[in-house]
Amino acid sequence: MTLVQSRRAGFTLIELLVVIAVIAVLIGLLLPAVQKVREAAARVTCANHLKQQALGMHALHDAVGKLPPAIGWYASSGPAAGAAWGTLYFHLLPAVEQDPLYRSGSVTVANSLGQNPGGAYFSGEAGAGTADYVGTKVVKVYVCPSDASVPGTGVYTDTVYGLEWGSSSYAGNFQVFGANDNTFNTLLPARVGYQGNGVTITSVDDGLSNTILFAEKYARCETDAFGIRRGNMWDWWQTDGYVYHPVFAWMANWGTGVGAASKFQVQPTPFIGNCDPARTATGHPGGMNVALADGSVRNLAANVTGSTWWAACTPNTGEVNGPDW
Repeated sequence: MTLVQSRRAGFTLIELLVVIAVIAVLIGLLLPAVQKVREAAARVTCANHLKQQALGMHALHDAVGKLPPAIGWYASSGPAAGAAWGTLYFHLLPAVEQDPLYRSGSVTVANSLGQNPGGAYFSGEAGAGTADYVGTKVVKVYVCPSDASVPGTGVYTDTVYGLEWGSSSYAGNFQVFGANDNTFNTLLPARVGYQGNGVTITSVDDGLSNTILFAEKYARCETDAFGIRRGNMWDWWQTDGYVYHPVFAWMANWGTGVGAASKFQVQPTPFIGNCDPARTATGHPGGMNVALADGSVRNLAANVTGSTWWAACTPNTGEVNGPDW
């Protein structure tokens, strides 16, 4: 009787290494494509957020008769009835399906400055010290998925003052929502300027399709340029003061706050130390998403000139946007 010994087929070590190498090459080829698809989806999401914000502002304008201020008191009728003192993004809440959060900020006690006792007050302080603190709430439509500075929870703790705040990846154009004469270079006049001029859509003389209403802005943006590295003083959707605020194109004494020098940054890296808090910044490669005053959204190329950028920021100065617009 003859015994037949069978051999089990298998890979040699060299063959296995070749297979692993091929798989590694394929993954290396696919990864950039996957990243591009993810970024394309994030860009679309971000553009949709800006679209909702712009259309929401038009809804508020139609109901109230004017746009809300950069920071301040808004209307006593329409969707903003009973509004507290707050940022333009606070006043926008009812128009982006966040009416319960908006209502929770309209409380009837005096704020820390003793203003308006018995009436609506400074919404940023509503619920302070509790789980219902308005300023720590994360509003999805105010966060861009490509903003690398947004923490995983969406809530950032300022290491300078220990304040917690809900992140915002967007900001409003101070030239539209504030008093746009660029003279507010000290704290007290700036407080007056934030209340704005009660801008109406018809007062945007340079053309609605030529004027930026909202732009992307890193939620956290730090620099050593001003003598102290600190958390972004500019982009908390619901500010509790005059240093954290979701606006851009303001404060001439910051150098890069207004004019051609205020043109946006593209993916400043690292955002801690290399991001200019006086300017807008985008997490998308190649350009910045902006919402225009006519409700449309477009992407501005990274190589757009500073003069064209600033012409699009000013609503009624008679400037003509450049050919790169």
